[in-house]
Amino acid sequence: MSDPGPALRDDYAGAVAEARANLLASAEKVNRVLEAFWEQKVAAWQGYPEIIRGAFRAYDQMTAAGKKIRAGLVVLGFQACRSARTLEPAEADGIYRAAGSVEILHNAFLIHDDIVDHSDLRRSMATVHRQYADQSRPQFASDEQALAYGRAVALNFGDKGQALAQELLLSSGFPGEVLLPAINLLSRITADTVAGQLLDVSEVPLAELSETLVLQIHEFKTAHYTVMLPLQMGAILAHAEQETIARIQDYAVPIGIAFQIQDDILGLYGEERVLGKPVDSDVREGKKTLLMVHAYEEATAAQRAILSQAHGNPALTAADLEKVRQIVRETGALERSEALARDLVERGKPLAETMTMEESWRRILMGLAEYLILRRN
Repeated sequence: MSDPGPALRDDYAGAVAEARANLLASAEKVNRVLEAFWEQKVAAWQGYPEIIRGAFRAYDQMTAAGKKIRAGLVVLGFQACRSARTLEPAEADGIYRAAGSVEILHNAFLIHDDIVDHSDLRRSMATVHRQYADQSRPQFASDEQALAYGRAVALNFGDKGQALAQELLLSSGFPGEVLLPAINLLSRITADTVAGQLLDVSEVPLAELSETLVLQIHEFKTAHYTVMLPLQMGAILAHAEQETIARIQDYAVPIGIAFQIQDDILGLYGEERVLGKPVDSDVREGKKTLLMVHAYEEATAAQRAILSQAHGNPALTAADLEKVRQIVRETGALERSEALARDLVERGKPLAETMTMEESWRRILMGLAEYLILRRN
């Protein structure tokens, strides 16, 4: 790809800064909504056993720590698509309630993901199932029994989050003519995301793993609910035309896939203190990534043996991980993934012009696309 030149790079640097500032401003307001929501829930269940209130406290802890990219995109979709057709919600903080609903859904998925992936760390904190396993250890005869209990509690917490997301969205005060389509969208993308997760946990040997399958997983497990859902929800609540909502998908899917490719790169080469989770977890868990697909395709027989031994190996060592990193670099798989992420972003950015008439929002949408592959956590 040709060099865009210093002037254009500087222009995008400004757009990235604007996009980040927009997300941060939304996050602050969504945080206030969520804090109040959890406080109300804990108070409402005050007379019941602590384990019930524990679900709300777990979500309070998790939502306080996240970047809230998805919540910010709900607000951005609403802002960018506002028009004379837009119907204001009865609640002053209605759009931030709607944004908070997507954040709750995101954290419900994370609770379940951490169980599936046997993860002990999330955002530099113990995962929910690990917290409950550690707290309950004195009550059980073994670590495994305590962990089984922690997983059972967290599984139910994750289930609860999907209902809580709908509850918060319903409380947003938007009129039914836009609220019902927004709820329908939330339900549909929840199902899409589970489909992506099922593809991700399907048993596929590294030698048979394909780029086509990985990109399908990236689209359904990440792109639909990370970028498309929030932007479309914001647009729906702004009473945008159906054509605009459809065009958001064309923008969101390539950018969402690029987001996941960058996430996988950070999962192999990032810093644990920045990511808030172990940097060996993706390889140890056998995560399906383009890095592994492309490395295996180009590897020598000896390198393939190393990759096959490491991928999905719970006993992975630091030395094993370093060998995998080296092979991914040597085979050109890292460079290939970075190039694909860049190509997807370049494909999506021009479509920002079809989503809104306002130049300022177009600029922020293009800056957002850049930010999603420049981030370091």
